[in-house]
Amino acid sequence: MSADPAAYGDLQAFSDLDLDDIAAAAAALCRTPVALISILDGDQLWFPARVGTDQAQGPLAHSGCAVVIDRRAPVVIGDMTANPATQNSEFVRGETGIRFYAGYPLFTSENGVLGTLCVADMQVRPQGLSQQEHDGLAALSRQAMRLMELRRQTLAQARRLEAQQIRRERAARQAKQADAERRRAMEKYAVQQAAGAAGGVGIFEYNLSSGDVDVSPEICRIIGLPVAEILTAAEWCQRVHDADRHLIPALSELLDGSAPLKLEYRIIRADDHKERWVLRQGVLDRDDAGRPIRLIGTLQDITPERLATSRLTTLLAIGDVLRTATTRQEALVAACAMLGKRLDVQRVGFSAIAVRDQVFTVEQGWCADGVSPVSGAFSFQAFRRVADFLRSGAVLILNDLAAVEWLGEEQEGCRAIQVNAQIVVPKMEHGELTGCLFVHSATPRDWTLDETSFIRMAAERIFTALEEWDIEARQEIVNREILHRLKNTLSIVQSLAHQGFRNVNDQGPLITFTSRLVALGAAHDLLMRRNWQSTDLASLVSGVLTPLGIEGRVRISGPFLKLGPDTATSFSMLLHELATNAMKYGALSVPEGDVSVSWVIGNVDGEAVMSLSWRESGGPLVTPPSKTGFGVRLLRAGLGRYGKTELHYAPTGLCADLTAPALALATV
Repeated sequence: MSADPAAYGDLQAFSDLDLDDIAAAAAALCRTPVALISILDGDQLWFPARVGTDQAQGPLAHSGCAVVIDRRAPVVIGDMTANPATQNSEFVRGETGIRFYAGYPLFTSENGVLGTLCVADMQVRPQGLSQQEHDGLAALSRQAMRLMELRRQTLAQARRLEAQQIRRERAARQAKQADAERRRAMEKYAVQQAAGAAGGVGIFEYNLSSGDVDVSPEICRIIGLPVAEILTAAEWCQRVHDADRHLIPALSELLDGSAPLKLEYRIIRADDHKERWVLRQGVLDRDDAGRPIRLIGTLQDITPERLATSRLTTLLAIGDVLRTATTRQEALVAACAMLGKRLDVQRVGFSAIAVRDQVFTVEQGWCADGVSPVSGAFSFQAFRRVADFLRSGAVLILNDLAAVEWLGEEQEGCRAIQVNAQIVVPKMEHGELTGCLFVHSATPRDWTLDETSFIRMAAERIFTALEEWDIEARQEIVNREILHRLKNTLSIVQSLAHQGFRNVNDQGPLITFTSRLVALGAAHDLLMRRNWQSTDLASLVSGVLTPLGIEGRVRISGPFLKLGPDTATSFSMLLHELATNAMKYGALSVPEGDVSVSWVIGNVDGEAVMSLSWRESGGPLVTPPSKTGFGVRLLRAGLGRYGKTELHYAPTGLCADLTAPALALATV
C-alpha cells in the first residue's frame, strides 16, 4: 500500500535541511558518492533530499527503489547490471552508471510505503553492506520518516488552519450577507407594516405547533388590543363573535390542510366592544415533508364594505316592498321595519305635517321589541324648534339630545318617548313641509356620514312611494266622481228615452236601447276601476254578462288579452248585442241552450292576432234574418277598421268569429 505524497507538500518545491542532513549522513555511513530520499508519486520518483546528484526526479521502472517498494523490505544489489529487475534501469544504462544500490523503505504511520532512503555507487560491491551500515541506514530511514510525518502533520495543521480561516471568512461573509438580508427584510417588513396600517391590513404568522401568533401592530388595532408582538390563538379566538365561532377552523383542519384559507366573520373589539367585520386570508407554510407548520396571512377590517353592501341590499328590499305592498300602511310599516333593523335603532316612522294647522300626525311605523310606539296628532307647540328647523328643508341630525341646548323644553318630550338621539328627514313639496321620516335611538349615538346618507336615500324611496299612494287615492276619488257623473248622465239619457217613447206602442226598441246604455255603463265602470287606462278581455266579458244574469250559462276560456279604452267600449257593445240576441232569439232563449265564448292568440305573418269565437248550441232552429237591423249592422261592423267579423247562421246556433291584431286591441 502506497501513501499519498500530496499530504507531504509540493514535491516540486520540496526543501528540508534536516532531510538533507540525513541523506548526507547515509552517504557518509556507507561511503557512497550518492544518497537519496525518494518519494513515490505514481510511476515517478521525487528526490527531495539528495547527495551526489542534481537530478530532482526519475522513473520508478527498473529502479532499485521499485524493488524496495514492491518487497516492502530493505534491498541490497551488489551489481545492478547483473540483476534482471534493475539492469534496464535508466540510472544503470545512462550517464549516471550506477552499479551498487542499497535502500530501506519509508513506512508511514498507516504502514504504507511513502518512498525509500537509498545509497548508490558507480562501483560494484559484491560484499554489500556491513551490519553496522545496515543498522545505520535503518535508523536513518526511521528518522527520515519521523521528519516526513512531522512535516505531514504540520502541513495538515496548516491546511486545517487555512480551512478554518476560509470557513471563518465564509461564515463572516454569510453573516454579513444574512445581516444585509435581515436589514432588507426588516425594511421591507417596515414598509409592509406601514402600507398595511395605511390600508387597514394587518399581517400575522400562526405557529401551529406552539399556538403563538406573531402579529403586526395593525392586527392589534383591528382587534382592539394593546400593541404586542405575539398573541396566543386563544386570545385571537376570544375576540370572534359568538355567532361566528363555528366558522373558525380547528387546529386539526389546519394540520390536515382541509381548513378554508379565506374567511369573513365578525369580531367584538376588546377596547370599545364594537362589532366589526374582518376578512382573514392566508397561506399554509409546509416543512420538507409537506406538513403544515405555519399559517401566514393578513387581517383586514371590511366593516365599511359589508355595511355598504348590506345597506344597498336593504335599499333594494325597501324598493321591492314599497312596489309590491297592497296598501299604503303595509308599505310604510314594512319599509320602516327594514330601515330600523338595519340601523339597529329603536323606532322608525313617518309623520304627516299640516303646516297651516300646525299639527304633526304620526302614522304607525316600526318599533323594536320593548319600545312603545308613537302615533297620533301632536301640536307644533310641543316641538316648535324641531318644526322650525325642518321647514328649512334641512335634515335634523342629533347625536345626543342632552347636549343640544337650543332644543330647550323639547328635550323633556323626547325623553318621555325614549329618544336620546335622532335623525329627521323632511318631506318637501313645492317648498312646503308636508311630512318627515324620523329615526330614534334610545341612547346617544354618533351618526356616521354613511348612516345619514343611507337614511336619506331610504327616505327618498319611502316619500316617492307615499306620493304614489296619495296620487292613486286622489285619482280614485276623481274616478268615482267621474263615474258617478257619467252614470247620472246615462240615467238622464235613459229618462229622456223613456219620455220620448212613452206614447209608442212598441217598447222593444226602448228596451234594446236601455240595455245598450247599461252595457256601455258597465264598460265605463270597469275602465274607471283601472284608471281609464286598460282592462282585459276576460274581465270585460264577465262585466257584460253578469248584469244580464246569464254568466252561468256562458262558458268562457282564453288567455290574458289587454284591451285599450276604445276597444273595450266597442267590445262591450258587441258582446252585449250577441248576449241579448241569444236571450231573445237564440240558445239562451230556452232552458237547455248554452253559449261558448273562447279566444286564442295566434301568429299571422309575424304578427300576434286575436281570434274570438261565439258559439251557440241547444237553442231553436236558426234562420238568417229577412232584414238587417241596427243590431246586425253593429255586429257586422265589429271592431271597426282594426278587425273583422264573420256571422254564420248555422241551424244549430249562431256562430260569430272576430279577429283583430292583439297590439291594436291593447293600444286603442
